[in-house]
Amino acid sequence: MASARLFRDANFSGNQLLIDNPGHARYLLATFGFLNELNFNDRVSSVRLRSNAPAIPSMCLLFQHARFAGDFQAFAYNGARDLASLPGFNDRTSSVLLVDHSTSPDITVIRLRALGGDRINDAIDEQLSSDNRVRRRGDVRLKFVIDLFEVSRFGEDLMLLEIPIRISTQWPFGDYSAEIRYWIKFFVNAKSELQAAVVAWGYWIEGGLLTGSIEGDLRPKVQDNIGAVESQLNSMLLELNWHHWTDVYLMPGSAGQPPDDYSGNVDDECSLVLPYADE
Repeated sequence: MASARLFRDANFSGNQLLIDNPGHARYLLATFGFLNELNFNDRVSSVRLRSNAPAIPSMCLLFQHARFAGDFQAFAYNGARDLASLPGFNDRTSSVLLVDHSTSPDITVIRLRALGGDRINDAIDEQLSSDNRVRRRGDVRLKFVIDLFEVSRFGEDLMLLEIPIRISTQWPFGDYSAEIRYWIKFFVNAKSELQAAVVAWGYWIEGGLLTGSIEGDLRPKVQDNIGAVESQLNSMLLELNWHHWTDVYLMPGSAGQPPDDYSGNVDDECSLVLPYADE
């Protein structure tokens, strides 16, 4: 069993709350609703980490916001570890994620935004070029998501491909901001190759008089573009098939080699963890 015991005050004092992962699932989620109901939202000041399986690299991730978003700090352990204080993160935790990493001795970690670089923006620009009213208004974002309960995917590791766009309208109306969103699931196929599939899609449009008409035009385009998104992603993933992958899972931010501590912001990066077994 891997566990995290949260304390209200520094030096393991005050009220406490136990979060445990008895079955060593890949992810164990403690949501904002769970913490808030027990009066632990934004009230964690020290943590005790425990594991009875030293062969399994475990991590405890503290997130600034609900739904495992915002800034985070990740702490590694495979036995007993005490965090008497949380410098920079005191009273900031609104959700907690326990992770049990693969026990494989051979693991590669790939930071997806860094890997894609400008190619991701360029690929999106090419897709948007068919409509001269739409243009990208910032870098494409790749985010770790573990709480997509809206489509019954709570606890499933996904990558959100978020495309910020600006839509021009006729005078006297101004431009509208919008976002196109695709949630991606990575998997290893029967040939030990890494692949990706779009499992959900959506969008956000700035509110205004023309929001309804813009949505009527945008919605079918977002849905019709799923195949192109999958094709471009899988084309990029072909470059990564230099090992016989046995599994794949995601971590937020710029993860290091397990079980290293690290920190970051969920919006900045999404990392692939790839165990392998070459012949």
